Amino acid sequence: MASKILLSLLVLAAVSPAELAAFDVIQMLVDKPQYAGFSKVLEQTKVAGEANQLKAASLLVVPEKTVKSLVALPADKLRQAVANHVLLSYFDPIKLDEMKTRTALLPTLLSNTDKALGVLNYSKADDGQMYFGAPGAPCVAKLVKVVAARPYTVSIMEISEPILPLGSGKPDAAPGRRGKGGKGKIKPAGLDESSEVTGKTDDAAGKAESPESAAAAPSPAS
Repeated sequence: MASKILLSLLVLAAVSPAELAAFDVIQMLVDKPQYAGFSKVLEQTKVAGEANQLKAASLLVVPEKTVKSLVALPADKLRQAVANHVLLSYFDPIKLDEMKTRTALLPTLLSNTDKALGVLNYSKADDGQMYFGAPGAPCVAKLVKVVAARPYTVSIMEISEPILPLGSGKPDAAPGRRGKGGKGKIKPAGLDESSEVTGKTDDAAGKAESPESAAAAPSPAS
């Protein structure tokens, strides 16, 4: 998996900065019908337009077989949940694997209006598998694969099930096991324990790896 990601980075490194500066998450999903339901709610909630205005972002998507529990949410909860699938920095499995801690709080698009709920719990298990979860909920949404990426700017990654607000009911898919291996209090990625969670992460978490540094990175979980 790491070699495929590295190859994509090398190919896209030749793209001009102007082309990399703008992105459209709906267009990046247009030829991927397995995410049609998620793409539809991205447009309906106007989260897609907000995501496209970001300088860098990571979108977590779910396939048709697990999207039902997300689209069944009331309109106000739906918008919040979808916004919480948009991370405010560029991440891919390599960058996540390079984090110094095995648990972190990752700011999302929802943090622009709700800093308390606008984060995702991230956890890496002992076997290297990566998981995400809503604030106060277990990390059970498993990172499956990279769907599309433009290094330094935007990535789209599939997760096993929607990340629903705490108390919204069970996801469609059987819950995955909670990630293990993290110790102590979950901290915002790249921030001190005493720091407030904001829509910004440190430079290491906010920028994509160069092809050279990515080549030296540990292999990500598949």
